[in-house]
Amino acid sequence: MTPRGLTLAGTFINPVDAIDEAVLFSHSLLANRHSGEHFDRLARVYRAAGYATLEFDYSGHGESDDDIITTEHQVEDLRAASGWLADQGFPNQLIHGHSFGSVSALIARPRAARTMILSGAMTGPLSYDWESIFSPVQLDDLEEHGVTTIPDDSPGPRQNFTISKQTLVDLSMVETSTVLDGLTIPILFIHDADDEQVGLVEMTKENFARTPQGCRVEVVHGSRFGAGENPRALSDLSMAWARTHLPIVR
Repeated sequence: MTPRGLTLAGTFINPVDAIDEAVLFSHSLLANRHSGEHFDRLARVYRAAGYATLEFDYSGHGESDDDIITTEHQVEDLRAASGWLADQGFPNQLIHGHSFGSVSALIARPRAARTMILSGAMTGPLSYDWESIFSPVQLDDLEEHGVTTIPDDSPGPRQNFTISKQTLVDLSMVETSTVLDGLTIPILFIHDADDEQVGLVEMTKENFARTPQGCRVEVVHGSRFGAGENPRALSDLSMAWARTHLPIVR
């Protein structure tokens, strides 16, 4: 339950050898807890190493309650999910975010987060051609009513996502100072070939001086994680970071 009174749906799995360390996943905009199944693959790898995992749907996504999708709402959702996970006996958490889910994680900074792994992170503003992304009807709805719907064709009960003008602002106007200044935990930024093409790698490197000591950037050339390419590279980097920055002490 979020402070707004919405219920979030998720998949929590506690392996028999888990102690008090867990991985909390933060999916991207217009996705769900599975993140095109690559969160499911990563979750299995983490559990095999002894971490509990929580994959959840942000409000307005998947099986969670309906909501207009904004960064403000997602930040509240992530903090609520992290608090729930801590209440289950897992006060030491690694936040694993992807794409816009990385923005929510960087702003939310749950108190239980000891480290983060962020793939495809956005650390500054990006330009979008909204006319090539949305239909004229959707753009008219946004202009006249402030909101519009986008069909959700992924498996599951959800029929539509609801976005607003604020959603577009949140997507395009990521403020570097908001997402990076004041961070205190080590973060691994992982980028792939798609990120190189759209300029995210260059953006992360330009802004890296604002991150705390102990952070790192890794670029996996020739792979597209969102398309399921080279998942071993992503999981190997993630597990090496987890074992170093959130080790399971027995």
